[in-house]
Amino acid sequence: MASHLAIKIGKQSTMAKILVTGATGRLGNAVLRSLVQKIPASDVVAMARDTEKAKPLVELGIEVRYGDYTDYDSLVAAFKGVEKIYLVSAVAFSDRLAQHKNVIIAAGRAGVRHVVYTSIQRINDELAPIEGVTDSDIATERLLKKSGLTYTIIQHPLYANDLPLLIGVNAAQEGFSAPTGKGRASFATYAELAEAGAELLTQTGYENRTCLLNAGQTWSFQEIADGLARLTGKVVKYQPISIGDFIAAREAEGWPTAVAKFLSGWGYAIDKGAFDQSGPALEKLLGRKPKDLDGILRDAFSL
Repeated sequence: MASHLAIKIGKQSTMAKILVTGATGRLGNAVLRSLVQKIPASDVVAMARDTEKAKPLVELGIEVRYGDYTDYDSLVAAFKGVEKIYLVSAVAFSDRLAQHKNVIIAAGRAGVRHVVYTSIQRINDELAPIEGVTDSDIATERLLKKSGLTYTIIQHPLYANDLPLLIGVNAAQEGFSAPTGKGRASFATYAELAEAGAELLTQTGYENRTCLLNAGQTWSFQEIADGLARLTGKVVKYQPISIGDFIAAREAEGWPTAVAKFLSGWGYAIDKGAFDQSGPALEKLLGRKPKDLDGILRDAFSL
């Protein structure tokens, strides 16, 4: 099928290539666009299930290859001649571990040297696990460590761009309630995480390590409300609520129950302190301080 053919632009480089999965998703696409600012586009490969959707990347000189986490043979073919893979984790509530296992085994078979995996930050394996995410992250990390491949595990924080999903798109105007209690969390934008990921892919020193990437500080949701008030000049109130009340409120807004429960799990984990952790690695990779709370809120709520 035509969609299964690699799209190639320009001369083929003799250098080993870096492949990024999830090329049409927010994170993978942003990593690719950052990579071509650092290394020749001829050394960058994008993997996508829908190569037609990835055509804008071809215009940047990036080679696009078909690959599907559930199609092992497609992965082996996609990884040919690749040295490093940036593995964007599969979506929650899919068979994430089976998909990640396919990637890791195919990488070994294709001769890939190094796999970078995007996990979610956690203080430990037991504290307030996120349903549909944490268990498969832990299992994937263990697979990587036993695979014989060089690995880097990136632990991402809560995505700042997704804050409106947790506290509401109108939080800056109407205030908000959430099941986050007095818990604290760190955030970072997709753009900064992608830039850091591209930097990490082109540097040495991160082999066989776990790397926590976040803004370098944590905030409570009262501080988030105060930040929104500061930026809007309005009174913005934060009301901690129970998991049950949060789910009921989201259902009343028309959210599917499964999505409401999933979001409530993040709130519960924050309340229990599972994300109360920060580190300097993002600043080091960016070469500058990550966005502060005001910058994060401006981005998230278009203020």
